[in-house]
Amino acid sequence: MPDINLLPHISTLTDIETHFKVFAGPGAGKTRWLISHLERVLRESDRLNKTGKIACITYTNVAAEEILNRLKCDKSRFDISTIHSFLYRNIVKPFSYLIEKNNDGEILFDTSNLDGHDEHIVHGDRFRRWIRSIEQLNGKRYNSYNWPQNKPKVIAELSSLDYVFENGEVNLIIRQNRGARIAKSNGELWVYKSKYWKDGIMHHEDVLYFSYLILSRSPRVAEFIRAKFPYIFIDEFQDTTEIQTWLIEKITEQHTKVGIVGDVAQSIYKFTGAIRTDFIDFKRDEISEFKLNHNHRSSKRIIDFLNLLRPDINQEYGQRQSDGIAVKVLVGTIQDAKVWYEQNFPDSSLYILTRKNTTVSEINNQIGVANTNLLNDLYSNDTNPQRVRFIHSLLMSFKFHKKGDLKNALNEIYKSLRRASGTSVLKLSLRRLAIKIIDSLQNDANRNKTIAEFYLELRTEVLTEYSFNIGSNLSRGNAKTFYENHSLNEILPYVKVDTKSDDQVRTIHSAKGTEFENTLVHFETINEFRNYILDGQNHIDGIEDDCRIYYVGCSRAMDRLLICIPEINQDDKDKLDIMNVEYETV
Repeated sequence: MPDINLLPHISTLTDIETHFKVFAGPGAGKTRWLISHLERVLRESDRLNKTGKIACITYTNVAAEEILNRLKCDKSRFDISTIHSFLYRNIVKPFSYLIEKNNDGEILFDTSNLDGHDEHIVHGDRFRRWIRSIEQLNGKRYNSYNWPQNKPKVIAELSSLDYVFENGEVNLIIRQNRGARIAKSNGELWVYKSKYWKDGIMHHEDVLYFSYLILSRSPRVAEFIRAKFPYIFIDEFQDTTEIQTWLIEKITEQHTKVGIVGDVAQSIYKFTGAIRTDFIDFKRDEISEFKLNHNHRSSKRIIDFLNLLRPDINQEYGQRQSDGIAVKVLVGTIQDAKVWYEQNFPDSSLYILTRKNTTVSEINNQIGVANTNLLNDLYSNDTNPQRVRFIHSLLMSFKFHKKGDLKNALNEIYKSLRRASGTSVLKLSLRRLAIKIIDSLQNDANRNKTIAEFYLELRTEVLTEYSFNIGSNLSRGNAKTFYENHSLNEILPYVKVDTKSDDQVRTIHSAKGTEFENTLVHFETINEFRNYILDGQNHIDGIEDDCRIYYVGCSRAMDRLLICIPEINQDDKDKLDIMNVEYETV
């Protein structure tokens, strides 16, 4: 890890025609700095001409939306989005003809039905067709894939499929191994993907693969991108994967000025393929390196504590001048810690951050919060992909509309209508129908209808007026029972259209990019606390993310940081005293 303390602090670049790398710690104001730089490039550049744009790639849609909303200039001159959206919009969609056939001239992707990129949800019919195909391919049965105890593992592994470089080529791998023992030595994973591609369905991870394929088959595509984007800036670069880094390097290897911003101590996505050293190793001719080393988020006492966890940067006090409250370790169960907090601070909310999703569920059970997720139940009860996808789109459209995002509200339903109708209905007619459906969802009485009632009424209306089916009928089975017993309003709280959450117990990963006045970081074992807090400086630069995950959790705190551990000994207390951290048994 480089010594960030030795780098110059950046306020403004001397020259906008400079490649740059900015190391920015938690709460450093990198978004504010990035917005200022974007506005300056637009004002001063003589390379944008009339059609050129400035690209800014962020890790989440929420971050992209925040930057766009805070820009005080001509927003039409910017392309601000996640890397998947940027690549799809500028490479995959306009050059999709390059992925229609494989190298043998056979159909690879049905681009006539390509309409955006979706979350990877395993659909029952394609799952069954895949099993039949690999049984024919290998001459053996795969009944175990449907065994009740094994099928959830198979589905979880297929949902985690991703792409990596192996021996100079891109290959499919399973990111989350659940012990399902999926066959993969004879191209079985590619066969699985083909079931979606030949139906015109592209998953988020596929965007990276097809962007790679297009640039490999036609390097000139990169020239078009460079001509359109003389400047490309990437936030949270420490979380990029190997293929993402390859694509960025390929696009920006000539003409385009590139700037990257990140923090290697906040790299916590190794499990998704992120390679933190890509940020450190990223090179360009005459690239300048800087730091943003103030912390504008946390109180002085929390900043002092965070500085003890990493040796590479000494964060200075930012705009918040208060000393704040001492960091405190609570010794006991998470339930006891929450009771202690409510007794001492009854009028302020506490956000609990922990390592694993399973621990979130356990904590919710302990403190009496329901763990039900009706959206997951919707997918588990309805195995018809077109119908469940359409209903999910209805719910997402309402959520988009509620947050004022009318464009995505319309596109969400329009895409589903387009898939269902094919080319039999004019686009303008489908858009009018989409608007009509959005309007109907604004009526609370309609949202209080059972899903079955709303869906079947809409299905009949569309079939009568437009002569196509939005999805299959509901005649029997788990789907019918589920839809007859739940309303649209009941499912809506579980539908997310961005990464924001109101959950007071969540994983540290889901809390990245957020901040809380009162934060409690939970440690399951005392050894984790000893390794990653008491001895954090010796683990923060480790190959695994463990120490950095807890650092990110602690750095979410603004005013009050609490840490919950199951036990403590005298040696632990002595070390906490040296760190000026208080402790109390609860």
